Amino acid sequence: MARRGARKAKKAIRLIVWAQSGQEALVEDAVGRGGFELVAVGPPEAKPVAELGDGAVTTLRNLREAIGLDGVDVLWLAAPQRLEAEERRLIRESGVQTISSEPIPGGVGDLLADPRESVTARFVPHMRQSPGYRAASEVLDQIGPPRCVDIFLGSGPGYGTLFARLFDAMDLVETLCGGAQVLDASLGGRFSGVPETLGALRGHMTVNVRFPDQRCVSATVSDQAGCWYRSVTILGEGGCLRIKDHAFELISPDGIILDAHRERGENTPGVLIATEVGRRLKNLETADPPADTTRLLTLCEAARLSCRTGAGESPDKVLAMLKRV
Repeated sequence: MARRGARKAKKAIRLIVWAQSGQEALVEDAVGRGGFELVAVGPPEAKPVAELGDGAVTTLRNLREAIGLDGVDVLWLAAPQRLEAEERRLIRESGVQTISSEPIPGGVGDLLADPRESVTARFVPHMRQSPGYRAASEVLDQIGPPRCVDIFLGSGPGYGTLFARLFDAMDLVETLCGGAQVLDASLGGRFSGVPETLGALRGHMTVNVRFPDQRCVSATVSDQAGCWYRSVTILGEGGCLRIKDHAFELISPDGIILDAHRERGENTPGVLIATEVGRRLKNLETADPPADTTRLLTLCEAARLSCRTGAGESPDKVLAMLKRV
């Protein structure tokens, strides 16, 4: 007989993962500490990921099988592979709650061809959905309009591509400042040339963003940082706000710590993903303004193009050019 007042066990989020070899650490983190129950994994080449389950994990040959599986809460597209248009359509029509470690669609052209592409999957984890950023948003008004923003988003192997980190950074740029006029970017690392697509970007990138008024933003993103680390520093007339995934610190112009917060426990990538998914399943994110996916992808494309041309690129001109293609 259950003891009166005993707390009910938290129900695990039943999860399908579409992954690739090398993502075992990320999936194990989400399943082991993030509250997911792994029920199926695909494709067959991701066998090391499937072995993280309790032995009852189903192996999927293709995404169509994943979409048709019953009793699943979330489909997680962890692998950085480009999905075909038909696969994206099937995901949308299935109604399955879908998250992705990579931005979907992978380019502005797909979205211009079909605006419904923006709702295919939810990109995770967003920096602005992290516990530290959500807590900091309550004191953001105290420093006034952001005048200077510095962003660093880095990860290691298996945790997403450079495109994923760039997309997250541009989301912060648009959320905090908006109205970017010119992006001047450089790509660093070992590569033979700047790739033709966003999804093929690898290495390290710096992006300086110019605005029509007295504001400045710099972003450094990397998929070869060796570890997961994200931080944002915001400067305004009222002081400095320093934010990490799990904490923030508000400092006055004369150096006094006005407010600070630190989450309990570790906010690892898997925990961050599970937390964001849990909030979404409970409809706790409905108050957040939806991201303009076309705008974010255009900012990313302007940064990639700037790496190729060696000059500043206007996102408005880039979008106009892509509409003519």
